[in-house]
Amino acid sequence: MKSLKRSDYRAVTLTGGFWKQKEDLNRDVTIDDVYGKFYDSGRIDAFRCEWKQGDDKQPHFYWDSDVVKWMEGAAYCLSRKGDPELLEKVENLIDLIDKNREECGYFNIYYTVVEPGKKFSNRDNHELYCAGHMMEAAVAYYEATGKRRFLDIAEKYAYYIKSVFVDGTGDVKPAFLTPGHQEIEIALYRMYRCTGNADWLEMAKFFLDKRGNNEVDTKLFNTHDWAPVREQHEASGHAVRAGYMYSAMADIGYETDDSAMLESCLDIWRDIVERKMYVTGGVGSCPDGETFGEPYNLPNDTAYSETCASISMMFFNHRLNKIYGESKYADVIERTMYNSMMSGLSLKGNAYFYDNLLEINLIPCGDNCFAQRPEMFWCSCCPPNLNRTLSSMGQYFYMWEEGDVWINQFGESEFAADGMSVKQKTDYPVSGKVTITAAGTKNVRVRVPGWCDSFSASREYVMDKGYAVFAGEGEITVDFEMKPMFIHSDNRVRANRGRVAVQYGPVVYCAEDHDNPCDVRDLYLDVTNPEFAAEKCDTCGLNKLSLNGYRRVSRQNGLYSAEKITFEPIRATLIPYHTFANRSESNMAVHLLYR
Repeated sequence: MKSLKRSDYRAVTLTGGFWKQKEDLNRDVTIDDVYGKFYDSGRIDAFRCEWKQGDDKQPHFYWDSDVVKWMEGAAYCLSRKGDPELLEKVENLIDLIDKNREECGYFNIYYTVVEPGKKFSNRDNHELYCAGHMMEAAVAYYEATGKRRFLDIAEKYAYYIKSVFVDGTGDVKPAFLTPGHQEIEIALYRMYRCTGNADWLEMAKFFLDKRGNNEVDTKLFNTHDWAPVREQHEASGHAVRAGYMYSAMADIGYETDDSAMLESCLDIWRDIVERKMYVTGGVGSCPDGETFGEPYNLPNDTAYSETCASISMMFFNHRLNKIYGESKYADVIERTMYNSMMSGLSLKGNAYFYDNLLEINLIPCGDNCFAQRPEMFWCSCCPPNLNRTLSSMGQYFYMWEEGDVWINQFGESEFAADGMSVKQKTDYPVSGKVTITAAGTKNVRVRVPGWCDSFSASREYVMDKGYAVFAGEGEITVDFEMKPMFIHSDNRVRANRGRVAVQYGPVVYCAEDHDNPCDVRDLYLDVTNPEFAAEKCDTCGLNKLSLNGYRRVSRQNGLYSAEKITFEPIRATLIPYHTFANRSESNMAVHLLYR
């Protein structure tokens, strides 16, 4: 097996453009906003473990994970810029974890004060999920600050979990053998890569090997226990849990040279991308259980497409790209990060979507309409997940190995590692021109985006696995032809029959009533003579598009009518999908009628 390409957010500095703006928004607004809301909801004080029956703000069994994910995001921010106030918040939380953990290392705010004496008794109550996120936060904090205390706490907790689940020597007998919500598998592998302690690699493999392979855990699709992981070849069940598990399978499959596990990953990837992924990169089409649906079942107005599921797909594809070095995995990351992931955060950085619809119909809609991002919701896994993702975006831009550098994502940035350096100058994705300056490199491998039909380059290159490979160092200019295009769905996607989506570069577009002279349900795009025009939008930093279209005019008399329908020519306006629902409520659609 080929060696694993390296990637590290610490080797990358975003210096300008779209993703620098989002990184700054996260650091300047969203990190503090999420902490403040977690404080107001009782999540922060819950770490004091002082709650007792009769008090308000009873800790929930997943509150640990919300807060420690925020801590992970804060650690990435601290690695970039000193912030005494942010550092103090993190240190105070570490103090509380240290003070209130059990002697054996166990820590969980819910089981400490709400159901003491019942740890590891309910598979659905997220203990191992919470523990995993604490481990990831501890690794991130150690890497950002060099302080080991939090990592030592996490390792002691991990040894306790090992005694209970792997060795059978702990003080309790667990009611399950694999977590109801995957995450600890990723975390254990990450601790292994950080510390070199093989116990964590073996324990991550243990949890994967036991899934679908033991008599304790219920064999349900939603928990991914219906079969052993090496026998799973389709994406099913809860989309976030699945994405985390598939990411861990890629990690462990690579690390242990397990070809069967990696083959399962590749089959699952094809199933997702070819049959179960929205044009926005979102996954998990079914609100019932937050699950992957049947192939081609991709409804728009009931799309679940959870923000966390999009982030999990970024994790999964990033790992496959590091293993195989094929551009198609970075293509999926790009589609996801510009569209379904960023849809989860408002333009002001203080409101969030848990699920991300591809169509909003205000009437009839009622209380189930998600036409505006709420500033807070009870299940707040997505906001801190955005915190940690946006503060570590650099990891998705570059990979490197033995003198070769892969440029996976485009944006103004600088990379430096192992005596190599790369700088990008570009306004991508407003345009497709990228100027690259490389030093100390044997080869510079530039991804040619899957959406790009043609491009020019200032130097000779050869193509390899979707990358244009430029030998040596120096300056390289590539110019990807960027033009609006109509995207047609497979005819088996029933929701999109007779409709098209519009994409410009990696950005998917939508229509809102605000910008158009009619309800978007009466809007038809002219696909024969669109006459597209692009204009930079200062509000979102990307282009908005206009094109020829038609407004359907119907003088309706009664519920049904035989009166003639006419069409009036108009100019339609489309905005980047991720910017929808940032004004007052409006109908919205990604897939639009055409004639």
